Amino acid sequence: MSREYAREVVLKIADAVSGGEVVPVETAHVSGVSFLTVGEYGVEFLEHLAASGARVSVFTTSNPAAVDLAGVLGVDEAVAKGQERITKALRAMGVNTFFSCTPYEFVITRQRTFHAWAESNAITYINTFRDAWSDKNPGPLALLGAIAGFVPKTPLYTLEGRRPTVLVEVEAGPLGPLEAGAVGALMGEQIGSGVPYVRGLSLTGEGARREFAAALSTYSAMVFAVVEGVTPNWKEYLEIADFREKIRISQGDVAKFLRNDETPDVVYFGCPFADVDSVLWVLAEVKKRGVPKRPIYISTSPGVYGILGRLVEEAERYNVHIFTGSCLVVSPHTRKFRTIATDSLKAVYYIPRLHGVGVVPCRRERCLDLAYA
Repeated sequence: MSREYAREVVLKIADAVSGGEVVPVETAHVSGVSFLTVGEYGVEFLEHLAASGARVSVFTTSNPAAVDLAGVLGVDEAVAKGQERITKALRAMGVNTFFSCTPYEFVITRQRTFHAWAESNAITYINTFRDAWSDKNPGPLALLGAIAGFVPKTPLYTLEGRRPTVLVEVEAGPLGPLEAGAVGALMGEQIGSGVPYVRGLSLTGEGARREFAAALSTYSAMVFAVVEGVTPNWKEYLEIADFREKIRISQGDVAKFLRNDETPDVVYFGCPFADVDSVLWVLAEVKKRGVPKRPIYISTSPGVYGILGRLVEEAERYNVHIFTGSCLVVSPHTRKFRTIATDSLKAVYYIPRLHGVGVVPCRRERCLDLAYA
């Protein structure tokens, strides 16, 4: 498939969804690159693209794989070989195989520039916290858009399509990662679609921002929220808002997501991938407390993994397993566990559905306590 053919396909899709209009993109991020989720047919599709000479025309990154880059997660030979074929095909097309769900860590996305991203939590992050513009592109479309250099001009690539339609008043906070995820999930369940304008949202740090974005896009079709005082150009968005609905989220609403009625056999942080401060917090705590009874798994980006250096090996001595390039949502390794404790509402949603494994949502401090219980 040459670039010309990819352009034809994207233009035909644009005819169907955006009146034939397209927008040029600066970067792309493709999903559907885990062998667990795409299987043999997905591998063959990617291999066909690569064999036909297709090459991306913009900087393109890829989502987490079924196999982590350091070999921490054990998978069977069929999965490993399938993932190897995916990686080879992506590299042949010029895709960066960092296998990260947090490409915003190292990809500069400037305000009101266009991007063809497919990972919902990352799209929501750059839309909400940078006012960089990306719609929720399906994985194959993001890849074809990366080859063509453009994607259909769907609503979120226009100011009109980003007009806030629902006023959300948050009466809880400051919010840590779990609580931020709960607010995102509640907004998603109660609104479903549209563009929320959020007032009173106080997030404690980077981990909370990531969990809010991930939960909002997991529990709804929404990948953009205007957060008052936070989102760049929020005043302009308020001026053009057309509120058709108003909802309130209280501390009591948030509390319903907090339950600790099960004892896990493993604790998991890093969905989306953990930032360096979150990883260092866990390591500092286990050094104070000693080796936990239950293993702690942390997925992080290749960039953070590299920064940690020898701390990764030191963490192993404390029963803390840091890995990169994959996560417990897309790796079959997860099926070795019975119940997982996590501060990620995205993991709470996907892990039982994909793996049949129980999940206990908890604040990160409580999750850590469960590792020692």
